[in-house]
Amino acid sequence: MMQSMPGTPSAPQHALAHRQSPGKASTVLAGALLFAGLCLRVFFVRRHGFVAGDSLLYQDIAQNWLHEHIYGLSTDAAPRPTLIRVPGYPAILALLACLSDRFLHADLGTLRSFAPVLWLQVAADLLTCTLAASIARQLAGHRAALATLAFACMCPFTANYTAVPLTETFTLFFLTFTFFALQRWLQEPVQTWLALLAAALSCGILLRPDQGLLAVAVLPALLVRSHATLWHRLRAPVLCALMVAVPFVPWTVRNYRTFHVLQPLASRLAIDPGEAAPLGFQAWYRTWAIDFSSTEDAYWKYPEESVLVTDLPNRAFASPGERATVEALLHQAALAQRLNPAVEARFDSLARARAQAHPWRAHVWLPLTRVANMLLHPRTEMLPVEGRWWQYRLHPGQTVFAALYGLLSLAYLVCGFAGLFRFLRRRGLPTASRAMLVCMLAYIGLRCALLLTLDNAEQRYTLEFFPIFCIGAGALFAPAEKALT
Repeated sequence: MMQSMPGTPSAPQHALAHRQSPGKASTVLAGALLFAGLCLRVFFVRRHGFVAGDSLLYQDIAQNWLHEHIYGLSTDAAPRPTLIRVPGYPAILALLACLSDRFLHADLGTLRSFAPVLWLQVAADLLTCTLAASIARQLAGHRAALATLAFACMCPFTANYTAVPLTETFTLFFLTFTFFALQRWLQEPVQTWLALLAAALSCGILLRPDQGLLAVAVLPALLVRSHATLWHRLRAPVLCALMVAVPFVPWTVRNYRTFHVLQPLASRLAIDPGEAAPLGFQAWYRTWAIDFSSTEDAYWKYPEESVLVTDLPNRAFASPGERATVEALLHQAALAQRLNPAVEARFDSLARARAQAHPWRAHVWLPLTRVANMLLHPRTEMLPVEGRWWQYRLHPGQTVFAALYGLLSLAYLVCGFAGLFRFLRRRGLPTASRAMLVCMLAYIGLRCALLLTLDNAEQRYTLEFFPIFCIGAGALFAPAEKALT
């Protein structure tokens, strides 16, 4: 009988080594993808990091909360209590301020003072990529997981937000962790996964109140229990909802004691009780605004800064007379640099007249167009690219870059939806997997419905879709004959 030579594996050993080698190769590939994702995010932090207006607001609240023990905004005297932002992101900044001497001694308001949170965002975003890959692996298999990891790690749109001190990166993490915990609970309905699911939902809402829509999309999936009584089906979503609500009890009590209002979340208009909002101007703005450039040129400026009529598109005026009226109103508002009731009333009258003249455009076409713009607009808002990127004659290089960036964003969207619907149509799809896919699509639908009600079109409002798009796009790489498990 022929014996195996020393150092040469026998047939069974060789077969085992062959079966194990793809796993080793996949591990190396996953590590390389995570390293590439880290490099991409470090590039954005080093080259394109900046401090946004909301970043300063969050830091101001965190500093007052930490040092003055008042959750509020600085004034010439003592800090003024506020509820315009939920406490999630200020809590992170305050915690990092306690842990980091560099943060404490850095000049507040500079990018250097936000360095700890930026590096924490880089780590959180890479964890988001890993969680998305894990979800895809359970849904569609090993190849889908690697593809999802590649899409997520190399996504410049989510990576870019790690370089700016804002809530988006942590929101994406808790969104993805919510789906991860839901998937595990559907496979193994134990209290640990239910508690983690509730914690992820609470943290997401504490960062951004609109993440309450995620709870609306996810909680019904907890009813998916075969061979269970109605009470056993209801127990999980009711218990989860109660756990999600617990962190908001002290916040609601604080708001009631401070402002005498029952308000568990931040105001949609980002104002404190008793403050006035530019409702007339916003109503008029809603009758013509579509894209992000209008948000920059008008919505964010009014009334503290001058809004130039020459920066507004022609559709903002129904006639030369209306253009002259708007110009006079904007000039009057710019002189005061604060809300003027007479100007607001006149803007409201203009808005009503425009909506009555073209109700379909005002109530259907423009809201749908704004949502489409949020989905399809090139996501260059965090890059040194002109807001009017389409003006090729003024900046040809930026126009080409923005167009390519927009096509890349569109590719994520198309591939994401294609993969989700492809697997949703699978025959014999397990109930748990179908519930997961329906939850993802339901969240996208609910969020788009909310966006229909907004005045200002900002691409960042659809950034939450990208972990889902990455999972869907990754699922396209699963073997066609593989059934989901």
